Amino acid sequence: MGKTAQTFGKISRRSFLGLAGATGVGVALTGCAPASKQEEPAADSLPVTGGDPLDYDTVSWSSCHVNCGSRCPLKAYVKDGQVVRIDIDSDGDDEFGPGKIYQMRSCVRGRTNRQRIYSPDRIQKPLKRVEGTKRGEGKYEEITWDEAIDLIATTMKEIKEEYGNDAFYIQYGTGVLGGTVSKSWHPDQTMFARLMNLWGGYLRQYADYSTGQITWEMPLFNGDAWSNNEVTDLVNSKNIVLFGNNPANTRMSGSAMQYLLTQVRLQNPEATIVVVDPHLSDTAVGVANRWIPIRPGTDMALVAGMIQYLFSAGKLDEQLIRDKFVGFFSDSFADDVKAAEPTSTAFMGLDKSGKLTIKEDMSYEAYLAGTGAYKGTGEKTPEWAAGITGIPADTIRELADLYMDGPTATIQGWGPQRHSNGGNNSRAIAMIAAITGNVGISGGGTGAREGVGGVPFATPTAIPCFPEKNTVDVCVSFFDWYQAIEDYTVMNDATWGIRAIDETGVTSYAEEPGTLKLKAPIKFIWNYGSNVMMGQHADINDSLRIYNLPDEKDSGVRMIVTVDPWMTPTAMASDIILPGTTPFEEDDLTTGGTAWTGFICCESKAIEPLFEAKPVYEICTLLADALGIKDEFTEGKTQLDWIEWCYNEGKAAGDDLPDTFEEFRAAGLIKQTDDHEPAIAAPEGPLATPSGKYEVFSKQAYNLSRQWDLTGGGYVPDDGRDQITGLPIWYENFEGYGDPLREEYPFQLIGHHTKTRTHSSYGNVPWMSSVAPQQCWINEGDAATLGIKQDDTVIVSTERGRSRMTAKVTNRIMPGVVSVPQGAWYDPVTRDGATIGDPSVLDLGGCISVLTSSRPTPISKGNGVHSNLCKIEKA
Repeated sequence: MGKTAQTFGKISRRSFLGLAGATGVGVALTGCAPASKQEEPAADSLPVTGGDPLDYDTVSWSSCHVNCGSRCPLKAYVKDGQVVRIDIDSDGDDEFGPGKIYQMRSCVRGRTNRQRIYSPDRIQKPLKRVEGTKRGEGKYEEITWDEAIDLIATTMKEIKEEYGNDAFYIQYGTGVLGGTVSKSWHPDQTMFARLMNLWGGYLRQYADYSTGQITWEMPLFNGDAWSNNEVTDLVNSKNIVLFGNNPANTRMSGSAMQYLLTQVRLQNPEATIVVVDPHLSDTAVGVANRWIPIRPGTDMALVAGMIQYLFSAGKLDEQLIRDKFVGFFSDSFADDVKAAEPTSTAFMGLDKSGKLTIKEDMSYEAYLAGTGAYKGTGEKTPEWAAGITGIPADTIRELADLYMDGPTATIQGWGPQRHSNGGNNSRAIAMIAAITGNVGISGGGTGAREGVGGVPFATPTAIPCFPEKNTVDVCVSFFDWYQAIEDYTVMNDATWGIRAIDETGVTSYAEEPGTLKLKAPIKFIWNYGSNVMMGQHADINDSLRIYNLPDEKDSGVRMIVTVDPWMTPTAMASDIILPGTTPFEEDDLTTGGTAWTGFICCESKAIEPLFEAKPVYEICTLLADALGIKDEFTEGKTQLDWIEWCYNEGKAAGDDLPDTFEEFRAAGLIKQTDDHEPAIAAPEGPLATPSGKYEVFSKQAYNLSRQWDLTGGGYVPDDGRDQITGLPIWYENFEGYGDPLREEYPFQLIGHHTKTRTHSSYGNVPWMSSVAPQQCWINEGDAATLGIKQDDTVIVSTERGRSRMTAKVTNRIMPGVVSVPQGAWYDPVTRDGATIGDPSVLDLGGCISVLTSSRPTPISKGNGVHSNLCKIEKA
């Protein structure tokens, strides 16, 4: 009988203390000169502990690979084969500005990597789920590497013979966002993609958990979800408005948005910085001078109130709107709709029949007035918006006037679009920026996420993965893969957003609704560097039900293989677990940078892999050998050879790198700078919309509203809470403020990012959890009504599950709203097989994904996981 995951495959407490206790982590170090393993730094520049010089044998460069986007360089100091200190980049004089090389300082998360390397959660050997146990019970037995590779390869061959390559899926995973050979994101650039494409391919995915709705729905308005003015241009802004954007927690390193925003505040002290957010974030506390709390999921109502006020007061530029926008005015609406009709599969909602005509006034002007198709809905005044958003009408008018007294920059975080109506949020926020004339000017912005700039290297950050060899020609939303386990037969373009995908990875839409379909269930999942399946994905209890469906012809997964250094909650839902390496146990290459600086880090292995851990390249080489494609997979190259290949490609492309690869490795960290002017997102020529203009009314969206089945073939309730609307308007969305479910679950529950984790990465680091324990944020007034005090233990419940944590009682969150930091590790009170997937089982880890819904959003089929209704009780 195998041993449970709680006791199996872990370092003993005594061993852990021996490995990790040699010295503390340096949080404020000075002057650590860069040194390779062949170099000795100056004695007076060494980091010290307790006043004594650090004793070490070698120092090498690595980086933090997790998904905050920064990929900060890190130095690993090693003594007797053990990492005794993690240090940061301290090169350069740290002057900030054009042509200056500044330091890519890691945040405190990156500096705790020794606790990750020597974590008691490290997986020591290959593991196999004990026969007869359920996925999620966490009961495993040790097997050898040979046994693991043989079992995986044999199962792969059986599945391919029965279902073809359509039955294989590479799970979304950003635990190794940095790196080149070792990367886990994007799935199509991983070693598993290279392996699978050489073996016939796999079912691909589109979009991602970060930007599922904004990716596809902001372009309905302006054709572009990504472009915005560079952050350094904010020194030219009179006003800066952040919608749901909290870089002080999400991008807080010395090479990321929060550092840049802090520099902007220092250089532009007179700017008005407004944060629109349900909770007073650390960003708002640190750099803003006004917080406007807003009910979750109501941003488009706020925008409507602002525009109604400006339009009725004659403050908008009517000629600008008539020249560059379609769908705003009633008198031109019919012609605008014709101009906005999609005619190519590059766009959604083709109407080949020509029958989806519009006979009534559905313009934004009619919406604001409550006329035409919106008769009876009332005028969208600031007072109307106040009743929905919770923002006083005068504040709405003040914010609208601020936009007209610019230049005003608008930066949209990715929180507003993670609601069940988040696509309309993203479109509306972009609209207020454009319609007030703040797009295409210095100091303004488009309303997308910030552009952080940087000076990029041409050196590749991925090795060839042969997408042209992938024979699977359809793809699924990143969020809806679970349905392909339960019932793939209902999944087509009109029910679950299935799309065509070509050999270059470009997706397109169906000419006729309902014609793009999946061809097989997902039977095999590669899960590398990812805790998505039991962490980032929604509704863990229902997910467990799906993972444990019987393996039948049209449903049920046959094998889940996880490669990870740590026993994550997702690992415990796998059939085979293979011990992977940390970035400090292999060679690799990472690039990054912001503003006027870019860097490339040639990472050298600091220590040998612990226990029986192997790098992912070695694992895939073993699998390729078992599948008969080893020569094609390796091309005769080792992992280090591939790093040299990247170096050679970069040199050939003109990168200013050392003369030889050996010098490149010895240098470790290389930076470059320039003195470019901050980039301005100024569209040249037609926008990438069917009309070439800003589409206030999207005929694409309107067509979809008439073509698609929002019940997902019967798997999503037909309750009217999902809508596709031509305009970015507010409606009573699923588990939003107006949902009748509030009678039983009175609080709106959202999630936010915490400083102590990047998603679930660093979730098992004691130092981090001791700094900021997992707590539910609740307003002081709400807490008093419930008899809850600071640090009381509470249970947060939704229809989907229950989770225990302590309360953070504060006025930094608006009444009626609670927030739980996302990314905490799922820890059920019991893993007994009889209770797997039971919503009544209490989670002790404070994991919000126990509480969130896997109901897909209407257009993007993405994650609306910030729309939840909950109740709170004292434990």
